Amino acid sequence: MFKLRSVAIALTGLSTLAVGVEVLAQSGMSKLVVAPSSFVSPLVDLFGDVAIGEKSFVASNTIVSAEPGTKICIGNETNLQDNIHFLASRNAPAPAADCGAKSSSTQNRVSIAHQAVIKNSKLGNFNFVGFRARITNSTLEDGVFVLHGATVTGVRIPKDRIVPIGAKITTQAQANALKPKAEANSEFQNEVLEVNEEFAEHYNELYQEKGYDGVTGVGAAPKTSWNTKPVAPTIGKNVRLEEFARIVGDVRLGANSVVGERSSIRADEGAPIIIGNNAEIEDRVTFHALKGTNIKIGNGLNTDDNIVFHGPLEVGNNLTIGDDAVLFKSKVGNNVTIGTGAVVVGVTLRDRVSIPDNALITTQAQADKLPRVRR
Repeated sequence: MFKLRSVAIALTGLSTLAVGVEVLAQSGMSKLVVAPSSFVSPLVDLFGDVAIGEKSFVASNTIVSAEPGTKICIGNETNLQDNIHFLASRNAPAPAADCGAKSSSTQNRVSIAHQAVIKNSKLGNFNFVGFRARITNSTLEDGVFVLHGATVTGVRIPKDRIVPIGAKITTQAQANALKPKAEANSEFQNEVLEVNEEFAEHYNELYQEKGYDGVTGVGAAPKTSWNTKPVAPTIGKNVRLEEFARIVGDVRLGANSVVGERSSIRADEGAPIIIGNNAEIEDRVTFHALKGTNIKIGNGLNTDDNIVFHGPLEVGNNLTIGDDAVLFKSKVGNNVTIGTGAVVVGVTLRDRVSIPDNALITTQAQADKLPRVRR
């Protein structure tokens, strides 16, 4: 899969910074191998026997955990975005893999989007796994494209297939019936990989220049080919940031707001990210935008936990959104309510509409049928 040269360095904790080093080697319980061209945020939790290849990027507040007797192998030019769980469990089944009998692994050029969960699974080359997707005890052959909120359990997904938004694939017959992905999907995958390869390089440079404080907390994004003059975030009055919150780049956060533990507002790709006054952002919430796009959210945002907001995105005032939801590539009116576990992609929502728990809203026809709620 990839080759790493071994040099022993003491590992003093389970959460550690891996920036521009060949190996952070072992204590009695943990062994971490990281190629020198990769970047692992210091806000990542790492445990167990973990190897990460060349030119890879692991964003803040992700958990990479291999239980005793298991292993995790992450390939070259691979990215794990914010708040991912990448797990290997000794007490659950796993497909056969070169990484180990009980393992989670990727081959090369794999993208795993914000808040996805990978557990005891084997991912081939050039895979993409979308926001809040969950892959358990499964194999993804080369070129698979898994969309947002999908669940894949106990199957092998054939080469170059696409798993639709919110799909639940739990039998091999379902996996075999999946359609081939489009050329546009492959183009998107390549664009994501190019961006994150720059992040691996330039976050390393930012760390070398500014140290730990430059890649944690509140600070400017690294210089990249699309962001040659980085700016620092603008934080309003009376804002409270909880432990491990990460705010990067051209973020404009309004007054009297709260950002919960391990939440991430990253304007290092698409920018700006604008959030109005009186925002109540709970724990493990992620804000990010594709290159050339942005996020604009009005006053009075009220979130639960574990939510993905991804640009392009425009939201009015007083959005209320439940746990585990995804909101992407949409325009949202005022006083909208989005239920727990809902996935909303590529639509316009009118003022005062209410989306039920676990709904999939991916066409404008679905959005137009949503009921309005009086306030």
